[in-house]
Amino acid sequence: MKNTLIDRLSRRMAYTMIEVLAAGAVVAIGTTAAVSLSASLIIQEEFTWRVAVVRNYEENMARLWQLGLSAATVQNILPTRANNPLLAQQIFGTPTIQELGITGLDADASKTQVHVHVEVANVTASVNIGTDPNPVGGTQVQGAPQTLKVCRPIIR
Repeated sequence: MKNTLIDRLSRRMAYTMIEVLAAGAVVAIGTTAAVSLSASLIIQEEFTWRVAVVRNYEENMARLWQLGLSAATVQNILPTRANNPLLAQQIFGTPTIQELGITGLDADASKTQVHVHVEVANVTASVNIGTDPNPVGGTQVQGAPQTLKVCRPIIR
């Protein structure tokens, strides 16, 4: 009575070793994909944070210059990479303000000519996209520099 109907059905309903190994491989592949995606999302979030910090710094430079400060004064007011280790990790090189001089903006609105003269400057900063941004012994890699063209009215 060893070969009963219940014994035969139980043998057919059990998983074979091949099926168990295949299921384990699928679970392992899924877990590996999740870990890989998680790591890439963390790196992307860090790079996004760096870009936000550098663009904010660049915009602060532009706004201070628009308020009437000279380029040298703006450079002296804002924190530098040398005295701020967090900025040293985020910013590649030294952000600059290049004053381009005075230019005229002409507008013909409603057949009335308006002539406005403004000072123009380029504000440039680059993001450090190195995977190890530590300024001492780390890898500094320049990201694409962004240049803002900034105008301010002539008030003097």
